[in-house]
Amino acid sequence: MAKWSNLYELLDNLIELHKALQTLAVQKKEVLIKGDVDQLLAITTQEKKLIKAVSAAEDTRQSLVAQMFAEQGIHRDNGTLAELIKLTTSPEEKARLMKARDELTRIVSELRKANELNQQLLEQSLSFVTMTLDLLTDSPEDDFIYGRTARADGYRNHARTFFNKKA
Repeated sequence: MAKWSNLYELLDNLIELHKALQTLAVQKKEVLIKGDVDQLLAITTQEKKLIKAVSAAEDTRQSLVAQMFAEQGIHRDNGTLAELIKLTTSPEEKARLMKARDELTRIVSELRKANELNQQLLEQSLSFVTMTLDLLTDSPEDDFIYGRTARADGYRNHARTFFNKKA
């Protein structure tokens, strides 16, 4: 019975960790829209810590479920909740496991959607920064419409650029 209570504690912990990641993903979206790099770095640091905690909790869950399978004479390296639900005979245990599985599935799905949105926002920000840098580092050779023609000695005035593109 102790293994079941440990499993439920682990599942509750995984749910809370994923909820925290989801909250950070929503905060990250707002930070990306504002363009606050310092706050983005702070959120990323918090996410890394939470991801390590999720990984550790998941490893513990997998080993505990493997032990539970071994007690039943079934050898699995990493048993899933669905397999454990099938193995369980108690209706209360099945209901509790199904509730935890459904909650985790819902939260992970929402987290995935939020992360995809954040990735799109990052890509848009990156393309904007790239475009801005291209405008600032525009070489006179690239200006075909209004650029001056090259002098007879082949020299062109390069004083127009703000930054050296090759650096």
